[in-house]
Amino acid sequence: MSIITVIVLGVICGLIGAFAMNLFMRTVSSAYSKRVDMVIALGSFFTGTTDNAATLGTLIHSIAGIIFGVLYFLIMNAMNGLIAPYSIFLGLGFGFFHGLIMSYCLMFIASERHPIEAYRKATLEEGLLHLVGHIIFGGVAGLIGGLIALGL
Repeated sequence: MSIITVIVLGVICGLIGAFAMNLFMRTVSSAYSKRVDMVIALGSFFTGTTDNAATLGTLIHSIAGIIFGVLYFLIMNAMNGLIAPYSIFLGLGFGFFHGLIMSYCLMFIASERHPIEAYRKATLEEGLLHLVGHIIFGGVAGLIGGLIALGL
């Protein structure tokens, strides 16, 4: 598969994976706690307020989804694993390790520096939810990418 095809596939699947992760996090935040809404927390980290934080947070998360989707797919392609079922397991694994790093950053770095007091207390449960969200991102991106690659 050409590098351009891998990159385009990574962009598409990264956006879909970011959407799936966002959907999971918003569903959990409506049932659990508004503090878990990753998009608003991310946007308000840069704006200092929750006004328009969802728009900025969605933009940042979408760009990150594209970047990580492309990165995941370039690595999968280099491993000759960009085909189902390998891509699914690689996506889940990449999402797990990506989620561990991001959960650590959330709990011990970003939460301490967040400009809004309500977001300064990241709990283990919130870290676990972010870990699960990243696993969902990797699994969805790997699943869709692997199925598309089967048809190419």
